[in-house]
Amino acid sequence: MRWLLIGDNGQHDEAIYSGFASENPDKVAAIAIRQLSVSESVFAGGHSEDGDHTASKVPWIYSPDGAGMAKQLTMLGML
Repeated sequence: MRWLLIGDNGQHDEAIYSGFASENPDKVAAIAIRQLSVSESVFAGGHSEDGDHTASKVPWIYSPDGAGMAKQLTMLGML
């Protein structure tokens, strides 16, 4: 079984998913991060910076909404 990890860039999702994916790349199909709007990031206490995932064995996608995530996941052959 492989997982699609979906979170946002509000706090720690990127760091948690990055650590998990680097330890278990065969169990993660992709990581999808929804980019918070400015007002959402205020409520979340800020947002993490989009990290450099070029060395990752797992594909990372970023989008401000589910439609953008779906489009990118379709391009990866996951939807």
